[in-house]
Amino acid sequence: MSEFHFIDAGSGSKVHSVVFALKTPAAGHTGLSHLAEHMSFRRSHQYPTAHELFTANTLLPVTINATTLAEYTFFFASSEKANVLLDAVNYLYCGLLNRDYGTDEVTLERDGVIFNELAMLEANSDYALNAAIRLTDTNKNAYQHAGGFTQTIGSNSIQALQDYKRQWYQPSNITTLVYSNSVQFFEQCKEVVTALSEKAALSEESTLNRNAALSQHASQREHSHLDKEASLDAQTTKGENESIRHVLTWWFPRCFLNGLQQQEATLSTVAGLENTLFIDPEINQQGNFAIRLVTNEAMKEVASELSIEALPKLSQNLTHKLVSDDYDKRLRQLKHVVSACLASFDIRPSKPTPDTDKHAEGVGAAIRYFAQLTDALGSNEGAAKDCATKSAYLASANKVSHSYLGALPSPEKSVARERIRKARKGFSAQASASNSEQSRLIPRLTSKYRHFIALEHLPALPRLLRPLANNTTNLKRFNAEHIASHFTPFSIQSPSTTLESASPNSASGYLASHWVYRIAFYQQSRLQAVLAHHRFWQPRTSGECYALGAATYENNLFLFGASDTNITERENWCHKVLSILS
Repeated sequence: MSEFHFIDAGSGSKVHSVVFALKTPAAGHTGLSHLAEHMSFRRSHQYPTAHELFTANTLLPVTINATTLAEYTFFFASSEKANVLLDAVNYLYCGLLNRDYGTDEVTLERDGVIFNELAMLEANSDYALNAAIRLTDTNKNAYQHAGGFTQTIGSNSIQALQDYKRQWYQPSNITTLVYSNSVQFFEQCKEVVTALSEKAALSEESTLNRNAALSQHASQREHSHLDKEASLDAQTTKGENESIRHVLTWWFPRCFLNGLQQQEATLSTVAGLENTLFIDPEINQQGNFAIRLVTNEAMKEVASELSIEALPKLSQNLTHKLVSDDYDKRLRQLKHVVSACLASFDIRPSKPTPDTDKHAEGVGAAIRYFAQLTDALGSNEGAAKDCATKSAYLASANKVSHSYLGALPSPEKSVARERIRKARKGFSAQASASNSEQSRLIPRLTSKYRHFIALEHLPALPRLLRPLANNTTNLKRFNAEHIASHFTPFSIQSPSTTLESASPNSASGYLASHWVYRIAFYQQSRLQAVLAHHRFWQPRTSGECYALGAATYENNLFLFGASDTNITERENWCHKVLSILS
């Protein structure tokens, strides 16, 4: 059963917070743990609507979300209303234990929502560089990227998702942390979680039998198809016009992270402004972090194709063929200079604390408490002492791994376009069929607490979108910008809906956009009804965008979307959704 911990918030705190901490190891670069996190919010038998999370976060006095740190995922909810929070806890825990998903909803979340999220991240040049490094790194210390990449996320089958949740999303692997000034509230949380855990244990055997009978053949067929597709995704970097850059990596124990981050500017200067040096603060499975140096001076590879699988072999077999003697000498000198600089620092070991600044006070306090309680975000105490010695530091400073870097591979084949097209049709048909089944369309939380619904609960507009909002006026309400991307053409037709979904992207390239729409005063009276309706959230639940919602900024209300692949008619969609759904 779950572990429970009470964190006294003190008499001055009005907000209660509940955090579920789960160990969720990364499965290579597949992003399987990322998919499991998303699907836990998608729905459950007790909360069957796909937009339950969005309406609650938008209209109710509660905040529900999740974050992943060092192979642990933290699901959390916060509210001043204890009764609302208890139901939010019930919603969250039901989602954690759920493993019953349909093919369409997994496809839309995986190949739509998460792909759009990863595409948005990879459009950033620094992130793309780090992604390319990680994809070709075969060192024993190499990171396993929990979030996945656009090239890898589509390889996860439903069976793999169910197996992962069966192994890691179990009550015995869930620690419940309650931050509150009320012991009574803590006991009520324990009752809710314990009851759900016991119910799940009783139904486990019958659920497994039913799932095995219904999905074994289909999931095996899908898994086989995805494996084949993944093998086709062995991306190639065409050498004729591409250059191969060198990557030097130093791995250090996590206890030296804080000290070395203070010296990052000095290291960059020593490495030379023509090269790129950065510290990757993520802690890997061995409790280490990386300092990366990427050479700017690249050599041309003539008339050949290099696959990702072949790149490690270059460092073993082809170094002398591909690197001139002069360049090889400069590379060795660069290693020596940076290693000598690292060795010259007097870095004092310290214990890094989880970065919880972006979270509410109670959530951050619970995560820090969990880190101290279990030392989950670092190595064990004995190993930490061994790593914190001067000799261990010097050994890391003088040990350099060498790899090669090509361009970030194209994700064109990693998204099954036909698969997501069919999923959207199936999802649209299911939504139409559910019109007579109102229980599947009405969110339970907002229905139960309709007396708490108010626009004052709208969240603040994300910082990323505020520059767009600053350039709107009463006359120019809609503003959008394309996300710069290296992606190849990727176009998906969206199913027709009552609200007329926007037209698909141009075939000229993968196009995604951020947008905002300033809501006129006369439109605000019907906004609550719009935000409670399932059709408003359809672009998000059908995977057209990464994020969708309503928010406040500078005394104005906005609709917004992030990494939206159907932008052409989105302004018209905003007008219609505010008038039809009232």
